[in-house]
Amino acid sequence: MSPRTNNLLLGAALCAAMVAAHGVGAQEARLLSIRDDATRDRVRIFVEAARLRGTPTEPLVSRALEGIAFKADAKRIEQALAALEKRMRRAKELLAPHATVDELAAAADAIANRVPEKAISDLRRIAPRRSITVEIGVLTELVAKGVKPSVAATMVRDLMAKGATGAQLTELNAAVQQDVALGVTPMEALVLRTRGVMSLLPPAASVNAAQRP
Repeated sequence: MSPRTNNLLLGAALCAAMVAAHGVGAQEARLLSIRDDATRDRVRIFVEAARLRGTPTEPLVSRALEGIAFKADAKRIEQALAALEKRMRRAKELLAPHATVDELAAAADAIANRVPEKAISDLRRIAPRRSITVEIGVLTELVAKGVKPSVAATMVRDLMAKGATGAQLTELNAAVQQDVALGVTPMEALVLRTRGVMSLLPPAASVNAAQRP
């Protein structure tokens, strides 16, 4: 291996180490906002163990801080972190072979809201080379609003398969939320708004292009 190649590899390794160190430092700064020493130590120990298990830690830190905001005790926070890590590990399996931290966090939230696991893997199958964080989030919000999980999953999956973009799905979700606030049932609102999106979708021949990164 030439000296130049060695230098390039060394530089890449140093850059990766600096990025990792920055991430750990930022995370530690967030943990320091937990004023109770015992709680902070328990959260730090859990998060570090999760990191060693290969679990992204930012969602865990965010969940711990949410627990603090809601005045949960250390035991409940630790239980919530364990449950979240379990869902994230399952989400990693469903979104294989590749998943971003945002996708894992979104899928973990979806699982918590009883979104069918097959629906999550179906979305990844439809769009294997780009982020589906938005799509998973829309599906989760529809279910949380009262749409039957299997129905919401089918609607989102079919829209994606026909070429609907994340922006279109986000607009659909917002419209459904507005309709529900006005007294329309979640199911009626979803069916109505889905028809509107369907009318704007590209021809079948363009769908594959729409799914590319």
